[in-house]
Amino acid sequence: MIYIVDTHTLVWFLEGQDKVGAQALKILRDPQQRLVIPSIVLGEIKYLASRERISLTVDTVIEVVENDPRCVIYPLDAQVVQVMPVIADIHDGIICGTALLYQDVLGETVKILTRDKKISQEVSGIETVW
Repeated sequence: MIYIVDTHTLVWFLEGQDKVGAQALKILRDPQQRLVIPSIVLGEIKYLASRERISLTVDTVIEVVENDPRCVIYPLDAQVVQVMPVIADIHDGIICGTALLYQDVLGETVKILTRDKKISQEVSGIETVW
């Protein structure tokens, strides 16, 4: 199983906030899970940090993710663009595109760690966990 981590999920988890759903928190704490961080998530974190909307810096997040053997940062590449759905929020589209790439192209079982109900409502074939 591959878990694609949405921006708010990663931020809240790393900040130690109690906003993360129980199922998502259990997965994020499990040392056996495989986590994928879409590069757009890091871009969003950099933006949010620059606006002082979060306490983390992008450098801190990158360091944590790169030093966690469970994590892979997946780039926004041509394959993601080809499979990404066109939905209201381009950031969510790229996150879903990363999930669809792992699922439909690489043949992995995939779920997105998010509380964003729009993702599962707007994109068929994507499962979410919160």
